[in-house]
Amino acid sequence: MTGIRIVEGQGLPPCGDAMIVDVKYAAARKTKPGDKIRLMDREFTVVGVYEPETGARMMIPLQTMQEAMGAPGMCSMFLVKCERPEEQEEVARRLVERLPDSRVIFTRDLPVLFANGFAAFNVFLDAVAALATAISLLIILLTTYTTVTERTRQIGILKALGASKRFIAMVFIKESMLVSAIGVAGGLLIALLARPALAAWAGLKIEIEIGYTLCAALGGLASGLIGAIYPALRAAGQDAVEALNYK
Repeated sequence: MTGIRIVEGQGLPPCGDAMIVDVKYAAARKTKPGDKIRLMDREFTVVGVYEPETGARMMIPLQTMQEAMGAPGMCSMFLVKCERPEEQEEVARRLVERLPDSRVIFTRDLPVLFANGFAAFNVFLDAVAALATAISLLIILLTTYTTVTERTRQIGILKALGASKRFIAMVFIKESMLVSAIGVAGGLLIALLARPALAAWAGLKIEIEIGYTLCAALGGLASGLIGAIYPALRAAGQDAVEALNYK
């Protein structure tokens, strides 16, 4: 079904403590035929390396798995491939009629099922993203507030020259937005550069989704804008005489 082929060594025997691993696993862990891998309190001998990857990084004989799980002669899943894909709905209906206690899942529905299975993990990621946004906002607020304090005399000079409150406030808001934009661009660049390295190290395909990227970018810019509002208003509201005499 998946076009698996052995690229090194040999295929699995009908039974026994033998194992084949995919090319990603073999490359990452420098595994070759003849090596030993301990799994399920048993020691398996690697007899071959296969490609392409199919989800599982390693495979053992079905009979060996059934014995290890205490379910000889039984399986938990069957993969069915239709010769004519347009008939998959009909094939599924016939399977349900023959095996009413079984559940038929189309491969096109697997991503949704996986996403639902990791619902708690998604909530954790959302919490981390919200925390990161809040921390960014506080950092921008503190940085801009410190900048306003350090430039008090400059603010007084601008006011003495006739600068409006709006002009002074926008100076600090624009500066904060520029810093936030540089941070967003730098973070995206680091992610793009780190993706190939992480993919090679972990043996996974890492995708950067445009939707999440836009949300992260907007969150970073929004935190920069909100964090700069109070310091900018404080700078705009300063008295020109007091600002000029500030030490």
